[in-house]
Amino acid sequence: MALRVSSLLPGEEVQFVKKANAVVRVTEAGLKRFSHDQLMWTIGMQGSEAIGGQLHVTNYRLVFCSHFFNRATGRFSIFLPVISGVRDTSWGIRRQIEISTGIHQFTFVVWGVPALVAVIEGLRRHWSPDQVTWLAETATADYATLGEGLVPRRNQTLSPNTSPLTFVGATGLMELQELSRPA
Repeated sequence: MALRVSSLLPGEEVQFVKKANAVVRVTEAGLKRFSHDQLMWTIGMQGSEAIGGQLHVTNYRLVFCSHFFNRATGRFSIFLPVISGVRDTSWGIRRQIEISTGIHQFTFVVWGVPALVAVIEGLRRHWSPDQVTWLAETATADYATLGEGLVPRRNQTLSPNTSPLTFVGATGLMELQELSRPA
């Protein structure tokens, strides 16, 4: 669940850490239905599951690391320069944040949303084209540090096919690479 130093890119530093749940669509994750999922609508989670872990905000990216006690485990990254929106989507007692990029929308259930939004907004706005290019080249060269995505445990998957969530890291890197190309 902790982000290891070996999982950081050159010059990367952790700025903020929060316990969080990454909300995933059960069908997109390739997970089996579970015993009480028909009641998830009562908490606004119909067809979804919250994967527990920690959300790390670094000076380059957001890194979600799941804990071991989930039906899907692993780690994925969202690069700061590709974030197009950060919104507090809390309602009732549920506290959550939505992170948008050009091709993905991520939801995290987390306490302390205003502070988290402020940290992310402060870090994502100061990327020059040269810095984005450097980050894309660095992340491509050191791809193994980005994370394997969220991978369903063998006994929790609907089929032996790889979950689309395992490709979040690859598509996030492709989105960063696209952003780094000259217009």
